[in-house]
Amino acid sequence: MNALVVLALSYAAMAAVSLSMERHQEQVYGKAFPAMPLRLGGWALLAVALVPAVAAWGMSVGILAWLGFLTFGALGIGLQMTYAPRPVRWTAPAGALLGAVAWLLA
Repeated sequence: MNALVVLALSYAAMAAVSLSMERHQEQVYGKAFPAMPLRLGGWALLAVALVPAVAAWGMSVGILAWLGFLTFGALGIGLQMTYAPRPVRWTAPAGALLGAVAWLLA
């Protein structure tokens, strides 16, 4: 269950960080807008994703697992931005919500 939490939060964080780029904003939304809130939100979600990893597996293994899940989150959002960028509008918030709900239930 903790792996799902960390993966979902990592995916949402990477989506927010990628959407802070003007190019990706135009791919997904068709227009550009101020990127700083998305960038800050993405970095905050990255930090939040670290907490359940460290809580579940301890400091040393938790950080290593968090880095691995960040890699999978970045891979997922990278593939989605390449082949189907429009659904990021709802998959990223759904990932954040899924991760938060799973974290609360764990």
